[in-house]
This record gives sequence, C-alpha cells and structure tokens, in this order.
Amino acid sequence: MKVRALSIVALVLLAVSMILAGCVPTPDSCTLSANGPLAAYYLPDDTSDVFGELFPGDAFEALARTAEGWVGFDPGVAQAGNIGLARHRWVFLTASISPSCLTDVDLVTLDAVQADVDASGQ
Repeated sequence: MKVRALSIVALVLLAVSMILAGCVPTPDSCTLSANGPLAAYYLPDDTSDVFGELFPGDAFEALARTAEGWVGFDPGVAQAGNIGLARHRWVFLTASISPSCLTDVDLVTLDAVQADVDASGQ
C-alpha cells in the first residue's frame, strides 16, 4: 500500500512540475507542447535576445538541452548560414523535474552553442 501511495505522489509531483515548466511531453520522441506562453531565446541564456514566443498548444521537438534547464528546438524558419546548435532556439523549463524523455536528448553547454553561432558568422 505504501508503494502505491508513493507512486501516486510521484506522479502528481511530476504532473505539477511539468505544468509549472510550461511544457507537457507528447508521445512522439521528445516532443513538448507549451501549456502557456513561453519566450524562445536565441541562446540558452536569459540575457540573450528573445527570438519569439511559443503559445499554448505549440509543439516542438527537443533537440538539445543544457544542465541548467534550457531546451533547444528547430524553429522551422529559414536561417541562412546557421550551422549546428546555432540553428536552435531555446526555452527554459522551470520545473525541478524535467520530462523523462529529455534524458535521451543531447546535453550541450552555452559555450558549445556560442561556438556554433560564432562559426556561423552571426
């Protein structure tokens, strides 16, 4: 009985964390869906310029992540010259528990993203 109660508590905490994060996972690979407005940044850094906004229901595939909680995705717009991680746009997940599918997504650093941006000449 104790195991069942702990499982229920863990599931509730996971659900609440994902709601607070602004994203919920969908069954495909690691596709996330915004459940509230999310700012998308050019770099995984909140001092970076804002690229745009994701609205409730907007879905994106997580292509990269940082240890600090940023998730990179391809915005699906033409980006002449951008290569590698420079093509990604970034949203910040504020939850203490991230969707489990993110463990399979490449872990990168801000320095690696910045190096690709620099190589792209941006």
